[in-house]
Amino acid sequence: MRVEEIDARTAPDDVLLAIHTVEEACTYERPFREPSLSLAYYRHWSDGLRRRFIGLDGDAIVGAAVLMLPSPTFAIGEVLVLPDARRRGLGTALLAAVTDSVREAGAAAFFGHHHDEAGAAFAQAVGAVDDQREVAAELRLREAALPEPALPTGWRLASWCGTAPDELVESYARARDAMGDAPDPAGFEFPPIDVAWVRAMEETAAARGREIWATVALDERDEVGAFTDVRVSVPPSPVAGTDDSATAPWARRRGLATAVKLESLRRLRDARPDVELVRTVNAEDNVGMRTVNTRAGFVPVAVRTTTVVTL
Repeated sequence: MRVEEIDARTAPDDVLLAIHTVEEACTYERPFREPSLSLAYYRHWSDGLRRRFIGLDGDAIVGAAVLMLPSPTFAIGEVLVLPDARRRGLGTALLAAVTDSVREAGAAAFFGHHHDEAGAAFAQAVGAVDDQREVAAELRLREAALPEPALPTGWRLASWCGTAPDELVESYARARDAMGDAPDPAGFEFPPIDVAWVRAMEETAAARGREIWATVALDERDEVGAFTDVRVSVPPSPVAGTDDSATAPWARRRGLATAVKLESLRRLRDARPDVELVRTVNAEDNVGMRTVNTRAGFVPVAVRTTTVVTL
């Protein structure tokens, strides 16, 4: 058993596809994403530092780890090992590689997730501390009721696929920055969002072959009060995923989150008959957004626990 670092931007396809196989064996998501999407996801990103490691048994890749550092105060680590290769020290070695990378980057802690007994046991064994829980939910798009959204007086909805219109992008960035209010693990801060961040995010999605289906609620000044963002690959692609949804603090308690969610899903269903399933994940104590998703027809399918490693 040994650990090696790879550069995902230049690594051979077979190495990255082996990481995909490890992820597929360790996730609760069924069906898992297509291998081609994994290749694009591993190779293209815009949000700060990413370092990837593989765990080998001889020449076979049986484990994988990644450090994602979108900002100096927001570090995410993931360690995965195939079930048949566990209890031989590989997970601990991969975690050590991630931990060393976090130290080199100057961060004081990082967090990851577990969703089953094996993951919980590993987290406890390495001294990680459980924090918030997150609920994964799914919507059967073809079966959902999705009533026509209702808006308060003075508000309207706008939608696009791809890049945000130039005349809305500054306001859109301000609304996306409201994600900083979402529950995060203790001690972590969501990276600030501006126009440059939005454009980089859009470029990364395009490089990955992902369409961004965005819907926003606009007031009489054309200021974005709420938004939602669904990602889906080019057709045929049966599974889509919600990236982010939020309401700006000044626009809350008006039903805008429900309106943009319903409008986004209705438009996606009409435009993309190949999409059958939409996924989302929310902090368990984010009662507001979970209520919105329940109204739209999302059903919980798994609970994962955030676990924090402090250096």
